[in-house]
Amino acid sequence: MTLDELRKVPLVLRENGSGTLSVLTTALEKHGIKFTDLNVLMQLGSSESIKLFLENSEAMSIISFRCVTRELVSGAMKITELPELEMKRELCFMQQQGEEEGPATLLMQFALHECRI
Repeated sequence: MTLDELRKVPLVLRENGSGTLSVLTTALEKHGIKFTDLNVLMQLGSSESIKLFLENSEAMSIISFRCVTRELVSGAMKITELPELEMKRELCFMQQQGEEEGPATLLMQFALHECRI
């Protein structure tokens, strides 16, 4: 799908203030596209509510891949590529003050090493 096609497609997106919507609007701005240029039918407060809406409509959505893994495997939903639009989400690790040992620390060390932060 091209960015011009994206502007015409009926979309159901996450609510204002969500991280997913923030990543989308930032990626669109890099191409000179405003959120108001899109054909947004509605905005919903959770990925689950978006998936339920999509089951009974011709609309599309832009949500995290992780949210639709089960639906992709079952064939209930499919991915449409937007090669012109690069969307990356920044995530942070948080933990209690002080040095912690154990699986959480090992996971953070592994992720930081693999992402080369």
